[in-house]
Amino acid sequence: MAYMPKAYTDYQKALVNLIKAKNLSNGDFCRIHMVFHFAYPKSTPKYRRIDGLPLRQKFDGDNLAKGVMDALEKSGMVEDDRQFYQVRVDKYRTTETSKIHVKLWEC
Repeated sequence: MAYMPKAYTDYQKALVNLIKAKNLSNGDFCRIHMVFHFAYPKSTPKYRRIDGLPLRQKFDGDNLAKGVMDALEKSGMVEDDRQFYQVRVDKYRTTETSKIHVKLWEC
């Protein structure tokens, strides 16, 4: 079993709890699209903050996707994250609070 840092396990538990709280139905999903919006650091001057700016320097998209897909699996919404044949990840900066949008397609 691989070691997972506490920050990752806390993040994943929060996602699982959120999914369960939404009381979403499980299904045979085959495609997933995730859009991550990350708030600017407080040190960024306001004149440099552009809402919707693509984020290319930080956060590995594959690691972001894996966290969400593992949470979907642990919450029981999907049977196995290997069932996805198409995975799309977009990363942007936002002037608001950080958020994640997830869209699933049934086969």
